[in-house]
Amino acid sequence: MSNQNPIQFHSTQLANGLTIIGEVNPKSVSAALGFFVRTGARDESADVAGVSHFLEHMMFKGTAKRTALDIGFDFGAIGAQSNAYTSEENTVYYAAVLPEYFSEAFEILSDMLRPTLDVGEFTTEKNVILEEIALYQDRPHFVLFESALKAHFGEHPAGNSVLGSTASVGGLPVEKMREYFARRYSPSNMVLVAAGNYDWPSFVAAAEAATKDWKVYTCSRDTRPHQPVGKSHTIYK
Repeated sequence: MSNQNPIQFHSTQLANGLTIIGEVNPKSVSAALGFFVRTGARDESADVAGVSHFLEHMMFKGTAKRTALDIGFDFGAIGAQSNAYTSEENTVYYAAVLPEYFSEAFEILSDMLRPTLDVGEFTTEKNVILEEIALYQDRPHFVLFESALKAHFGEHPAGNSVLGSTASVGGLPVEKMREYFARRYSPSNMVLVAAGNYDWPSFVAAAEAATKDWKVYTCSRDTRPHQPVGKSHTIYK
């Protein structure tokens, strides 16, 4: 019996700057993939605080070829487990499927990464985000963590809130979100990752075809060091 490890690791970078990393395991009974976008709360100015997380929600609200309902239906039709999350550093979109539906999952996910950002869907989803902010404000451990983060980092971008505030999200116009998307969602600012049972050459070819028309631009990030200052802070509620 051979003890040879069937798992293979790959990496490449497309001409548009998109980095692709893969772990291929022919013995796996599933496959997963995701776009890791190098943008999050730390890349936001005060007037658009929370826009990264809000934009994450809007990715599921329609593209040029799919409505929000279509996206949910198409993922469901292939039995995909799909979701997304936003942090201070990244916004991540991912899906896991049976190997035979890997190509379909990638097509849906890559289509989502170029949303229409429809004003009607934007207005509706804004209310969802505001409700989410209110919900978290009723969770003491969340309020304590965010307060400690802000007290420690002060005006440094690492202390920015992922959710933003009622004022920043409530006052955000769709044009500002579109501007933010146009500045941060370059393929050169993303890493596409896959793991499980799938064909690596076919995956790279599909990624190249899906992103060939994506506009490429340079994305910067404020990485200045932070000098913490000791302090005590009391919260009353």
